[in-house]
Formats: sequence, C-alpha cells, structure tokens
Amino acid sequence: MDFKPFKVEVEMLGTNPLNDEALFTELLAVIESFPEFAPQFWSLEERGKLPYNRDDILKKIKAVEFGSYAHIYLKRNKAVKYFGSIDVAPRQNIFFEFDPKLNSRYYPNLFEFADRLVQVFKPDVASVHIDTPVYPRPFESSEHKNSRAVSSTASLAPVDYFDVGPKGLAMRTYLGPHYVKQFGQELLLSTPKTQTELQSWGGIRLDLSEVPWELTEQALIEHWQTAMAHLRSAKVFADLDVYQNRKFKYTKAENCTIGGLNYV
Repeated sequence: MDFKPFKVEVEMLGTNPLNDEALFTELLAVIESFPEFAPQFWSLEERGKLPYNRDDILKKIKAVEFGSYAHIYLKRNKAVKYFGSIDVAPRQNIFFEFDPKLNSRYYPNLFEFADRLVQVFKPDVASVHIDTPVYPRPFESSEHKNSRAVSSTASLAPVDYFDVGPKGLAMRTYLGPHYVKQFGQELLLSTPKTQTELQSWGGIRLDLSEVPWELTEQALIEHWQTAMAHLRSAKVFADLDVYQNRKFKYTKAENCTIGGLNYV
C-alpha cells in the first residue's frame, strides 16, 4: 500500500434476525475472540459509554420485537481504536469504523475479523475497505476521480444502500445468495482481477487481489475498473454518474432487487 488511509471500515447488511439471542451471542463471541478488537464499552446511545457487558447487551436485543429497534454501539479506545454499531431494526446492519492510523500489521487480522463475522451473520452484502485519501473537488485528475469512485462505491451506508442498492466492489466484497442469484454464480466466479471464493453458507467472496490490503492506489483502481466492467453486464450494481467532475450520483440498476430488509 502506498497511500495514507482516510477510513478503514467493515460494513454488512442482511436479513438474518439480529434479535435472535443465539445469533447475537455468536457475533459477540467472534468480536471478543480477537484480543486486539475486544470492545471496552457499549451503549444504546451513540455517545454513551458503559463498561462492556455481554449479558446486558443480550437482554436488550432479546426485547426487540416487531415495530421496535435497538442500536448497539461498541467502542474501543485502546489500540486498536474503533467505533462500531449493530442495528437491530428493519434495516439491519453491522458497521465498524477503525482508526485510519491503524498499524498495517493489523490488516490481516482485520480482514479475518470481518470474515468470521460474515460466517455468523450470513449477510446479503458486506465489504471491507481501506479508503484512499480525499482529493480536492473538482477533481484535478482522472486518477483522483477514479480513486474516489472506488471508495464511494465500496460504501454500504444504509442511507444510500436502501435507495440504490449495492454500488460496487470494495477491497473485499461478500455477496450473499440474494445477490448471487441476481448476478449469476458463473459471472461472479469468473470476475477478472479478483480472487473469488464460494462460501459454505452460499455467498461469494471477491477480493481485488490475493492480498487486498497490500494493493497500491493505482493497482486498486485498475483491478476495480476491470472487475466492475465485467460485473456491470448483470445490471445489479447501481449506475454511476459523475456530476460536474465533483459529485457521484447513483441510480438503482435495472435488475437489482435490494436486499437487507427484515421487519424484526
């Protein structure tokens, strides 16, 4: 990697009910099993900070029924620092944002951490991405524009996702059975410039290289462009338009049926 990360994020959305005690217990067990990522604090409020307590968290999520919700916030102030949220709601999502100054020696563990969470949650879509720098706008070069396009499409922010669906590939992308069916397994597994792997739970993992966290910025762009050109034929990833060389606008693709809604 030859760039200074702007963000380091793990995101996933899916319909397996997060108010299921057994499922949530498994998720917390995975998080706790990585000493470098074990949470110190939790809260039901974004700015709250209670000492981490698994039993208290499970009591809250078990109480979530149809028409209600709970946002579980997890925090860690020691190295490795992060802010995490698990939304037990109709628009379920799991999100971790790590300190962009995270030492690169933790990158392999970070990708393994995401992999373990995915095996439990079995999402419709998930991503792990190390964000390239933010560049001035209007973009001063095609390289700057393309770099930001990669970062923009990697995002699974619910505010966008539930309007336009998945926007594109991240350094590592997981597509669950919901999207594998829409793209077609053969098309996904034949994606150039990626390492693809069929998952035991029916999803497919796509990495933009054998070791994605070691990609240079230029290689990341080139691999992303080649892979996206191959997958756009399915008309599932949102259509991208660059407005006035400064903004990215997306519209839902013709063949996309958005996944991730679960009315708990």
